[in-house]
Amino acid sequence: MPSSSDCAGGLCVSLDQRWWYRRLIMEYAVVAEGAERSEASRPTSARRPLRLCVCDAHHLFRECLAAALDDRERFVVVARAGSGMGMYAELSRNPPDVLLLGVDVLDHEVIARTREALSLFPGMKALVLGRAERDEHIVDCLVAGAGGFLQRDQSLAEVAAAIEVVARGERVCPPRVTRLLFARLADLGRARKRRDRLDVLELSPREMEILRLIADGLSNQEIAGRLFLSVHTVKNHIHRILEALGVHGRWAAVNHAFAKGWLPARGNR
Repeated sequence: MPSSSDCAGGLCVSLDQRWWYRRLIMEYAVVAEGAERSEASRPTSARRPLRLCVCDAHHLFRECLAAALDDRERFVVVARAGSGMGMYAELSRNPPDVLLLGVDVLDHEVIARTREALSLFPGMKALVLGRAERDEHIVDCLVAGAGGFLQRDQSLAEVAAAIEVVARGERVCPPRVTRLLFARLADLGRARKRRDRLDVLELSPREMEILRLIADGLSNQEIAGRLFLSVHTVKNHIHRILEALGVHGRWAAVNHAFAKGWLPARGNR
């Protein structure tokens, strides 16, 4: 796709953007043409229409996409915004179910903006539309909380279907990214296992022995007698265990150890 741009009347758009706008306008014209004919025959939906906010720095694209989606029975566009503070102001005034965030290129700044928006409006879902130079950025965007990512060359029907999927709390991404996403999840799983191993290494063999005896139901005095220690020493060990694990109470430490798999299950003891 050519990357050159034309400027007319102060409006500069690249050729690929113009192609997108033209395609979107044509699709909207087809939808609008049949809207009146099909209105009477449309079944009444029991579901509430999904509230959308369309955010894109390109005014023409934003208005065309918003008009096309608003014409569908399943959606109602409650806000339109450019970018930056204008987006946050619109989200505050008209909280949507789904934010459609259009971007030229998916980069770290967009990912940070997506994460921030979702943290400020936790009940909202987000679908990002744009171009990604690296598949890893799409994975980072999904990890940041976005419900999906679509290239700008998707059809209006595909965008509408993706909004429905994201609104249900599911994920939408290019098939090639799925492999990277599973690889990232596997890496996170391995990192968690490493952290768990490091946690147990923070306890000395004596502290693990005392933790096992607590799990067996022994009191501090009984543990002291079993290990030939003073009660004061046992209490010091227990205090150290609670600090290392970040828990409060003997049985909280035992439950933590069971959850991590450091102690055999109660039925196997």
